[in-house]
Amino acid sequence: MNCEPRPVETAAEPTGRRDDSPPAPLPRERAAVAYWLLNASHAVIDIFPIFMTSLMIVFQDKLALTEGQVTILYMATPIFSGLFQPFFAWWTDHRDTRFCGWFGLVLGGVCISSIGLAQNFWQLLLLQAVGVIGTGMYHPIGAALAGQLGHRAMRHGRAMAISVFIAAGMIGQTAGPLICTRINDLFGLGHLLWLIAPALLTAFILHRATSHLPHRHDNHREIHASFPPGERRRRVAAVALLTASNSARFICNIGLFVMFNHWARAHIPADADSAANLNGNLSSAMTLGMCISVLIAGRLIKPGREKGAFILASLIGAVFVGGFGFIGEWCWGLREQVGWIALVHLYAVASATAIGFFSTVPTSVGLAQRILPGHTGMASALMMGVGWTVSALAKPAAGVFVGGVPLDQSHTIPTPRLQMAFVGFAGFVLLAAVLVALVPGRLLRDVARYN
Repeated sequence: MNCEPRPVETAAEPTGRRDDSPPAPLPRERAAVAYWLLNASHAVIDIFPIFMTSLMIVFQDKLALTEGQVTILYMATPIFSGLFQPFFAWWTDHRDTRFCGWFGLVLGGVCISSIGLAQNFWQLLLLQAVGVIGTGMYHPIGAALAGQLGHRAMRHGRAMAISVFIAAGMIGQTAGPLICTRINDLFGLGHLLWLIAPALLTAFILHRATSHLPHRHDNHREIHASFPPGERRRRVAAVALLTASNSARFICNIGLFVMFNHWARAHIPADADSAANLNGNLSSAMTLGMCISVLIAGRLIKPGREKGAFILASLIGAVFVGGFGFIGEWCWGLREQVGWIALVHLYAVASATAIGFFSTVPTSVGLAQRILPGHTGMASALMMGVGWTVSALAKPAAGVFVGGVPLDQSHTIPTPRLQMAFVGFAGFVLLAAVLVALVPGRLLRDVARYN
């Protein structure tokens, strides 16, 4: 007779991990591949939103747009791009899904590539609004994935990873004005449809690469559980200040796009296409500066020391933003004497303006993700989406600064007034510095260990 004790029967062990258990560590090689494919997708999607701004002079002539309609189109891009980002971010965090990334790329690429088919203002507005809703929904999950994948794939941590991700988008924004204005010059607006194919291909690759990858801190539940009483309120207040600061920066950013249109039309009043090309060159130069500045800031700014760096960058950038009108006039006057070299100086100043309003944005995204580790999608949306929505105020602000002069009458704006308009937008950069100064430095040092 077998007297060996029988094992006690227990419930079968579940084969899948529980929802509240930490995910298995992601291999560095897989994280690196997915991270760089994500960066490539960001470069592609950010080509599209800037088409409207770059081609505004052309659309105004083609569709006989009123100044009020031009204002609506300017405001539509940041409003529709940013307004729904918090919802998409909440849904992304709540459902733990990557859907908004690849689908946003499809929606944005198809709709914005079709704006050349618009026959009237309402068709143009609809295509742009739906398109930027798509590009907007991409960014919260994109930035969250960049932080989570990049801190595994790169040696310099989450802030640098997001800086590279944002820089990839800046490459797209730099190329966007050049691509759309040159396609218009050579083939016509309808041929923007060519760009749908690469958008769809990129969306498919993005879906395959990221559909099952994590976008939040591995131990975000444990971090939240460790918060002492009142800590959540302190963190939310800090993120609110960073959100307000970035909103002021984005107003300056969009405001410069508007002012470059006025500046170009004021200096080339008789040729809308040539003015559009000059505006496109200035926009691309500024966007290139955005790309370079985020890489430098992401590499130099150390976790826990963001506050002083943000303030210093604001002060430096405000000098270039406020000085553009004065330096630009000087460069334009030298154009007949020294030729294209004068324009090189002009484009260099346009690039340097980005130091104040954009160099620190990716670092602020990574910082907000560390402050709210369980809501990285929402943190990203607050740092970018809310700012883009508020930046819709840039066009009305520019209208006030130039005395209400419509775009097609920009040549009538007195030179001193045009110069002071740039000084006005420099004020928003200084406001951003003041708001950052109110963020508790101790909190930034406390969350530095989550880099």
